[in-house]
Amino acid sequence: MPRLSRSSGGDFLRESTFETTVSAARNGSYDLASVRKALRDSLDSLEPLLPAIARPGHRVLVKVNLGCSGSRSPAHRLTTHPAVAQAIIEALLDCGARVSFGDDVSRAGQYCEAVYKATGMAEVADRTGATLIDFVATGAREIPSGLLFPSSYLVTNAYFESDVVVNAANCRSGPVIVGMSAAIKNMFGCVVGRRKQHIHDLFGSDQRQFARAIADIHQAIPADISFLDMTTVLEGFGVTPAVQPVGLLLAGTDPVALDTVAAHSIGYERLPMWTTFYGHRQGIGCNDMDRIRIRGIEWSTFEKLHLRYPLIEGPARELPRARATRILNNTMFRQRPVIDAGQCGGCGECADRCPVKCISAGPGSVCKIDLGRCVDCLCCTKVCETGAVHLEVVGAGRAFRRLIDYAATI
Repeated sequence: MPRLSRSSGGDFLRESTFETTVSAARNGSYDLASVRKALRDSLDSLEPLLPAIARPGHRVLVKVNLGCSGSRSPAHRLTTHPAVAQAIIEALLDCGARVSFGDDVSRAGQYCEAVYKATGMAEVADRTGATLIDFVATGAREIPSGLLFPSSYLVTNAYFESDVVVNAANCRSGPVIVGMSAAIKNMFGCVVGRRKQHIHDLFGSDQRQFARAIADIHQAIPADISFLDMTTVLEGFGVTPAVQPVGLLLAGTDPVALDTVAAHSIGYERLPMWTTFYGHRQGIGCNDMDRIRIRGIEWSTFEKLHLRYPLIEGPARELPRARATRILNNTMFRQRPVIDAGQCGGCGECADRCPVKCISAGPGSVCKIDLGRCVDCLCCTKVCETGAVHLEVVGAGRAFRRLIDYAATI
């Protein structure tokens, strides 16, 4: 059955008792044999066991992290390591599941292929036979948020067309506004196109509200099981980052608990972890170490590290007028994509790439965007080689902006 609601995922989902289990295994390298052993050890301690989650014939989506432009190499530790992805996929295939895996890389065609090669995921697909997919190419749909704004999220159809979703995350310092990126934030990548950046822009440097949105996204599109790779961790994001060995692989159905254990294992427990705070408050999981049972290793003997903190900005002092302006500029007055007929070559790349199919060819093969159906993902801007797609404020937003500009001159 397709995933149809915020609470879908099967009868194995935990109840919100805030008493949870994290499965942990030691892993010292990204040698495939070492990763496979660590994954088997973590699966032995998993509650429930993996065959109860991924059953024969299930369509399983593995959400990997393919990083951002300029940081695609697994050595940078901003992406899911291919050895970890391969070990997870192999375990799912052993359960009889049909596996696909991927992320949103924003662009299409040869650019996607270059990303798949740089991250090592092309080799994973070749070795396992699993289907590597681009989250934009599958299309996307709007789902309601639990917040006043943003009021909705544009989520890849790959999520809804699966029976089980596996979250394959890696742990690292930062980005600055988060403090530590781990299991909860990895599902943010199911939001496609520029809609992710829109959420960043909407909240500016407000760490708490951004983290609240990240937790809300995970509540709206939960993963059925999460794996968190901490074999090595990128520390001090923004302050001469360095990759440090930690030697852990975590697994469980509670992403809040995974991130909480991760923070304690690298000395980040005193940082303000707003993603786990709001994740706990919204009922996603437990952020109290005293109520998290760690299986697979003797936690009391594990040597916790004290990695350097990321560069975290203090709470920004923002005047009410500035806050209102920021929100309006990202809601009512936001810029929309418009196609310049004089520059459009009629290639149709933008129409092919649009995840909601709101772009069509008009007279003379010039493409036109139906702004009534447009979801502002801006994927069209990524593929237009002639620069025909540009951004401008349109409709009522433009009228209001002109009125404000006029009032400012009086």
